[in-house]
Amino acid sequence: MTTETTNRCSTLLLFLLLALPAFAASAADQPQQADPTAYALLKKAHDARQVMPADFAGFRCELTFQEGGEVFHGELVYRRQGETEVKLPGIGEARLTWARNQILNLVGHRRGGDFAQGDGRHPLQLGPADGSPYGPLILVNDGLGSSYRVRDDKVTEVTRTTEGSRFTISVIETISADEGKYLANHFLVAYRDAATGAIQKIEGYRDHYDRIGGVWLPTSRTVIDVADAPWPTVRTLRFRKIEPLPTTATANAMTP
Repeated sequence: MTTETTNRCSTLLLFLLLALPAFAASAADQPQQADPTAYALLKKAHDARQVMPADFAGFRCELTFQEGGEVFHGELVYRRQGETEVKLPGIGEARLTWARNQILNLVGHRRGGDFAQGDGRHPLQLGPADGSPYGPLILVNDGLGSSYRVRDDKVTEVTRTTEGSRFTISVIETISADEGKYLANHFLVAYRDAATGAIQKIEGYRDHYDRIGGVWLPTSRTVIDVADAPWPTVRTLRFRKIEPLPTTATANAMTP
């Protein structure tokens, strides 16, 4: 799979995960009210995720990108409000786009949000009981054909469809964060042709976090991309010397 296609998949995944509230249920035959059991299961798992505090302004750090024997060093400033800056001199536009998408995806999952204004505003329903080890199926009934699986008060699987592609995120491992909260740190993303079900590519993710200044922040992400290339592509982002941004410093945090 080409770098262009890889970036298209990562951009699509980022868009679907961060811009999802813009999609509403549209089919006339969809149920108009949520099943109370489905709603309660998904809300409990949603609320148990570790998210960043509402007043968290962002952070800056040293950033390293590695692919095989190639290593690039730079700087990152993530701003919760405003533009996020990623500098990796000499890396090339395609890999810089990939790195930026991964960073926004990784941190975007920690932004939180009101369940009732997101998936909870759709008529959630329990799917057929199929004995999946990932837990019961919850159908969202939105414009993306979304579904979840939940087990032990944690989201274990997410599936969505758009632009002829259907992807499923399967959580392999989570870690405990603050009391009663969790972070997914190891998961797979399988992309399939929406019409045939044929696998287009598989990505494996391994994330590491640390609690810095009272906030759980990423310290690394490794992505293994398995597609039609003769061997997997392995890329790692490392975040070092992480410093939370004071609220007043978010506008001009990065040095020229």
